[in-house]
Amino acid sequence: MKLTTAILPAMALGLAACAHDGHSHDHAMTMADHADHPDKLVRAATGEMVDNPFHPVRLLLSNEESAGEVTIYEFLLPPKSPGSPPHTHSLEDEYFYVLSGTLDVLSGGETLRLNPGDFAALTRGHAHMFWNGSDTPTELIMTTTGSSFEEFMKSAGPRVAEAKPANAEEAGAVIGQLAAEHGIVISMEKMPAEAAPFYAPPPPPEPVQE
Repeated sequence: MKLTTAILPAMALGLAACAHDGHSHDHAMTMADHADHPDKLVRAATGEMVDNPFHPVRLLLSNEESAGEVTIYEFLLPPKSPGSPPHTHSLEDEYFYVLSGTLDVLSGGETLRLNPGDFAALTRGHAHMFWNGSDTPTELIMTTTGSSFEEFMKSAGPRVAEAKPANAEEAGAVIGQLAAEHGIVISMEKMPAEAAPFYAPPPPPEPVQE
């Protein structure tokens, strides 16, 4: 409450200064330079499903629908499930906001657990990963800058389906190659021990007893 009380007067003063600094015409020119992007409303549990081999993903706002060149997703991670392997972006930043459940992330070489209401900025040039190590589902909003990651997400499912990998290792190689094409470097050697079980291939089936 004290923070809000302090911020609102400062915002009012800042807006007043902007209105009288003689440069308001610059803002109008900036708006005119952008293509029109209509308002968009996405109702709960709706949105375009992305063909994603990792976990359910809904596309809430595409890069083409945003003048700010951002993409916004809703990620749904089942209990005890992987999210992404350790990786480093060179073309975009990622922002995570946890809606429900918990989210485990690797950031700055440390493993952190995020709870509902927690926010994390996982920026380009720094290795990170995320997964759901809990017994409950996790729902989060993930925002990325630029359009390269959106293209990666669109291509992942079809690329894996086309390759028809025979095992998890081959599937990982397909994703690694696609990631490299989009400026993403996967570094499995940075996998923390607590996350490794969620990324291991399933055990072979038990032999059938005669």
